[in-house]
Amino acid sequence: MIVIYLLLIANAWQRAVADSDACSSSVTISSQSDADKLSSCDTFDGSITISPSTSGVITINNVEEIKGALIAEGASELTSLLAPDLDSVEGGITLSNLNSLTTITMGALSQVSSGIIITGNPNLKTLGFQDLEKVEGQLDLAGSFDSVSLPSLDQVKGRTTIIGSSSMLCSVLDNLKSNGVFRNGYTCSSGSSGLSPGAKGGIAVGVIVAVLLIVLLLWFVLRRRRQRQRSRGVQSTIPPSSTLSTVVGPDEKAPISQGSISPQEEPLRSKEPQTLLPRKPVGSAIFLDGRSVYEVPNASTPVHEYHELDAGPVFSSHQRPMHAN
Repeated sequence: MIVIYLLLIANAWQRAVADSDACSSSVTISSQSDADKLSSCDTFDGSITISPSTSGVITINNVEEIKGALIAEGASELTSLLAPDLDSVEGGITLSNLNSLTTITMGALSQVSSGIIITGNPNLKTLGFQDLEKVEGQLDLAGSFDSVSLPSLDQVKGRTTIIGSSSMLCSVLDNLKSNGVFRNGYTCSSGSSGLSPGAKGGIAVGVIVAVLLIVLLLWFVLRRRRQRQRSRGVQSTIPPSSTLSTVVGPDEKAPISQGSISPQEEPLRSKEPQTLLPRKPVGSAIFLDGRSVYEVPNASTPVHEYHELDAGPVFSSHQRPMHAN
């Protein structure tokens, strides 16, 4: 009998040691059977990672505290994640790029010592964090859900960003902001565009090209306008030609210029005879100063004195006659 009791105690000890090892190191869950192995751990000292190959519904029962992190990334076939007994997570929660995920339920979760990042899940419609009170880091939630219920939330130390569907209701979250729950910024958006990053990049490039074309067109129009203004300014500085210089001979008559003629006056002016005035012949005559001149004496008469012609008032010094000694 004593031997049997000793064997039972040894088996119990081995199981306790095995359970202790299972709860103290990080683990990767690939199926529900792997998750069931954690049901004996109230407190999990390591991190729990859900493998990208995991599919269907994963339920983590009886685990109340995770001292590491809860991570699920790239598991495109995972549809639901449930942790009904989980109360606190020290290393943070990251659930991202889960294309088939529709439901996350952690109704007993009250505190996360790091941050909560749930993004890149286009089909996520249900988020259950009814008892969540405190988040030490950032709170980033994105999906196709219509509303987020955080009735117990008291403090978020990091930045809060919540993006839902086109019918997303932000009024309750806005009230939390008014009460000072979000300590480091808050954004709530409704109406996701649903565009891929490539489409958004194409739209951005198109907008930039359109703006450049508009700027180039405006520059071209302004340049043409300045050129026209300069050409008009040059034309306005040229005086209209009222007279034409004509070289005529001694016996020819030069027409008197009548100034510029408008197109309306041209038919009338063409019928009127032009007045011609005779031009004096240009010879080798010597022109003297018109202000003060002296009479040139006859060559046969000796010059004894000079006579001044009456030319009106004299404004300058007298001028001697030409060829005078």
